[in-house]
Amino acid sequence: SGIPFEMGMIRNHYVGRSFIQPTQSMREFAVRVKLNPVRELIKGKDIIIIEDSIIRGTTAKTRVKALRELGVKKIHMRISCPPHRFPCYYGIDFSSKGELIAAQKSGDDLKDYLGLDSLHYLTIEGMLEASGVKNPEQNFCKACFDGNYPVPFDPKFTKQCMG
Repeated sequence: SGIPFEMGMIRNHYVGRSFIQPTQSMREFAVRVKLNPVRELIKGKDIIIIEDSIIRGTTAKTRVKALRELGVKKIHMRISCPPHRFPCYYGIDFSSKGELIAAQKSGDDLKDYLGLDSLHYLTIEGMLEASGVKNPEQNFCKACFDGNYPVPFDPKFTKQCMG
């Protein structure tokens, strides 16, 4: 691509996934201590952030705000999966649509809410193709992306199943 690659943020590997923290204040604290920008590498530059996903938007919004305060000119974000728009009833800690930022906002609304100059996701098809797995349609659950649950689930049991 010709785009220079540098590690403009250092991750603290002793901090786990922020989206699974039980409260918003704990998620925000986890984000603050998890990622540390390297000012000399990013100040005055246009940057691209690669993320595995956006669940509640806490990490992305907090990170973008911190980068803007450090003088980053433009911030583009690329997400290596489709938007999470539907709850996961199979064990991942987002049991309601209300918790999912992509179920509440999309396109330019989400980009603007996060403070980004651009935001793009991998498509479901692109994600399945990138897996390299034979017959990926039969081997992966995509319910949190497309709302098609492989096993029937009654949402009224959400609280009981998700604790």
